[in-house]
Order: sequence, then structure tokens, then C-alpha cells
Amino acid sequence: MAPFEKWFLSSSKESLENYEAMIGGMTEMIKRHYHELKSPYTHIDVDELSNLVNRSVYFSEYEQPLEDLFDDVQAVVLDHSLHISHPGAMAHLHCPPIIPALAAEVMISALNQSMDSWDQSPAATYIEDQVIDELTKQIGYRSSSSGVFTSGGTQSNYMGLLLARNEYCHAAFSIDVSEEGLPLQAKKLRIFCSEKAHFTVRQSAAQLGLGMNAVVSVKCNERHEMDIENLEEAIREVKAQGNLPFAVVATAGTTDFGSVDPLFEISELAKKEGLWLHADAAYGGALLFSHKYRERLKALERADSITMDFHKWFYQPVSCGAFLLKNSAMFKHIQLHADYLNPEEDEHVHLVDRSIQTTKRFDALKLWLTFRAVGTNEYGKMVDHTIETAKQTAEHLRKQRNITVLNDPYMNAVVFRYVPDTLYVDCQKQQHYENKLNQLIQQHLYEKGTFIMAKTKHKEQAYLKLTMLNPMITVDTVATQLEEVVALGKELEKKEERLRERSVIG
Repeated sequence: MAPFEKWFLSSSKESLENYEAMIGGMTEMIKRHYHELKSPYTHIDVDELSNLVNRSVYFSEYEQPLEDLFDDVQAVVLDHSLHISHPGAMAHLHCPPIIPALAAEVMISALNQSMDSWDQSPAATYIEDQVIDELTKQIGYRSSSSGVFTSGGTQSNYMGLLLARNEYCHAAFSIDVSEEGLPLQAKKLRIFCSEKAHFTVRQSAAQLGLGMNAVVSVKCNERHEMDIENLEEAIREVKAQGNLPFAVVATAGTTDFGSVDPLFEISELAKKEGLWLHADAAYGGALLFSHKYRERLKALERADSITMDFHKWFYQPVSCGAFLLKNSAMFKHIQLHADYLNPEEDEHVHLVDRSIQTTKRFDALKLWLTFRAVGTNEYGKMVDHTIETAKQTAEHLRKQRNITVLNDPYMNAVVFRYVPDTLYVDCQKQQHYENKLNQLIQQHLYEKGTFIMAKTKHKEQAYLKLTMLNPMITVDTVATQLEEVVALGKELEKKEERLRERSVIG
């Protein structure tokens, strides 16, 4: 046997047996754990968890028995992770991974393709290219479009604004930013997005050297969508100040409400004003496959660039996203050729020519296997089912005496709050009390481990949020879990009453 052969995949018996022992052992451990799983989370005190990690996580000098490794993984990782595949976990845009994609991850890790140059990933390069082509067809882009898989929405939003900035500087100032750097006028460049847009718009502006002050926040309407009249007014004001509008970001699925900005109206205004339109469909891109709600992405194809996250509503393991571009020629703004990697004269497809990443995973395999195994028809039913479940849940909540629902679910997010019977004369004190109460409800239920919700704020008021991505969630189960919210709210109110009584007596 060659030295070290058991530790690497090869044709040898020792290699394949060790691979089977490691992968098979992990698979059996996961199967056992999920067979016995009763709740999404088992709480442990932070100090206790830290001590457990300190005892188990170290570099051993010599080979350790697999049984010891598996015991530590079970005790440290499986026993104390948040299990998002459990229907009780519905806090964030954090999806249960679909089984075909989990199977794909096994092959992705074994083949370990690097998706920068063709010679490192010959089949994988063309598979990713074809999957991108399938996505652009779903969007309604023409054959001149293109795209690339990314680590997620942060990278995709950054790429959209990077290309928008460089194209504007080239057209307006005849400056190649990649070669010459930013022009003096860059401090006047402005980006528009709604007040509910993802924070990565501001983050991207900062990283692009424009500063967060370059982002103009546009007020939303009562449906939490960018208000088109407010956008028009904001553009007029920016131009009157002598500044330079160059891009607008339309959100197709806000984090809290799942709202979709008016894509058609924004695209018309962007065309009139000569603005690059980037659509952040990290959340809402799944509606492309919906049987009932696809029209909610009407005019998405008018965007110059699009963000889509598959590790949200497409049920892909983290990380898995894509950046789609209407005019593939715009990738010229990030291309740089290296003789050892992607020489300019080479005729092969090199995905590094479309990416700000060099080494990149073969994540396209996950999405391809998912749609081959499940089918777009079944997947579309999953999308619709989660929206219907969210709508029914919101309707159930509206019937509860101590609950206020903030939104009519446009996707599968429900935002609500517990409203106590306890009243303070002072309005500020009342708001502080109600906010603290809702935050405590979320925290207590998280620590109990049975019902995992998120918390958010709207107009200085604290709210609870259900992000109902999991198609295994049922209305009946959620109704039972929501009884815990009300019961806990009542219990916390009684504690507050006792504290007030003691304060008066004191």
C-alpha cells in the first residue's frame, strides 16, 4: 500500500473501506438522530457549551478511533445544533435542505472540482453553464444573458452594483475603473433602494468605495413595497443637488415581509433615467416556479442583473446562490486573464471570467439533481403550499385576542406581536414593556427548544416573525405552538403585575 493511501480516495481496498466507514458512519449517526428528534433545539448554557467544546475540539497528534470521533461529533455538534429540518424551526430565511441536494453534496466533496478554470472542472463547468441557461430561460432573459453561481445574496448584490458602477463610469467619464480607479466624480454617485432593502446594498456601497451615504433610502407604501412616487421624488432631489444617480435596487422578497417592489414601474423609471436596475430576488426568486403566484415576479426579466439564493426557498444546503446578467458583455468589467489559469486566447469556458471568486464549489450540481429528482411541478407545489400555510396561519392569529398581525403574507413570512392586557399610563413605558415582553417570549421559547421564531422591529415596535419555508409545517401544528406564545405572554404579564404590586407596596 502506498503511504497515506487510506486517507485519500483511490482504487485501493484500504481507501474505499475507510471512505465507507467515515461516510457511512456519519450517515448512520444522522439517521439515528433524526429518527429520535423531538424538537428543533436542545438548549445548553453558553458556559457549559463552551466547556464541552474546549474538551472536545483539539488537534490530536496521532490517529484516533472513529468511535471516539463520532461520539464527540454527536455530543458537540448534533446534540446542540439548531435543526432547521424540524418544522418547529421557522425563524430565518434558513431552509431545510432537500435530500437530492444532500446526496449531491457527497459527490461535490468527493470530486472537489474547482470551478474557476475549465481544466480543473471540465464536466462541472458546462453543467453550471447549462443550469444558468435554464434559470435565465425561466426568468425570460434572451440568449445574450449569462450568469454564475455565487456564495449567496451578499456576493450577488455586490456584483450587481460593481458592474453597475463600472459601466456608468465607463459610459459617463470614459474611465475603466478596473485599470484607473475611481474618478473624482465618484463621491457624487447615488444608488436607490427601498427602506426595507437588504443591508448588503449599503454594505456593497461601502466596499465599492462609494460610502454608505451613497445609498438613498426610499420610503415604502403600506404594503412595505418601494413607493414609485417617492422614488421619482428621490431621483429629482439627488439630481437637483448635483449628484449622479446610476443604479436602483428593487427587492423581490424583503426579509421581514416578503414584499416585492413594483418591478415594472421601477424598470420603466430606470429606463427613462438611464439607471442600472438590479433585482434582489434572493428570497422571492422561487416564485418563478410557482403555479399560483409566478405573476408576482412580473417584469423581473427587465432587470439588468438579478440575485437569486438557492439556500433559501430552493431548499439547497448552504451555500448556493447565483448572479444572473441580462447582457453577458458586462462581465468585461471584472475580467482579468492569467496565463496559468484563463489565458485570453483560450477558447474554453472559464467561469472565473464571470466571478469575483477564483476557487469556487460545484454547487450547480445540487440544483440540477434537485430539479431532476423532484421536478419543477412538485417543487412549484411546495412553494405554493408554504404561501398558503402562511396565509392560514396569519388568519388564525388574527382571531386571537392578544395578538396583532402586521402583514398579509405575500410569500411565507408572518410578522405579529403579543399585545398584553397590562397597561401603563406613560406611552413610552408601555412601548418599552411590550417590546421587552415580545423579546422575552422569543427568547424563552428558543431556550425551551420547541418553537424557534425570529424577532424584528417595525416603527420602533418589537415583533415576532415566522419564516415558514419548510413545506412540512402544518397549520394545526403551528396553531398548537402559537398557544405557547399566548400562554407564555400571560405568564410573563403576571410576573410583571407582581413586580408592580411590590413596587407600590415598597
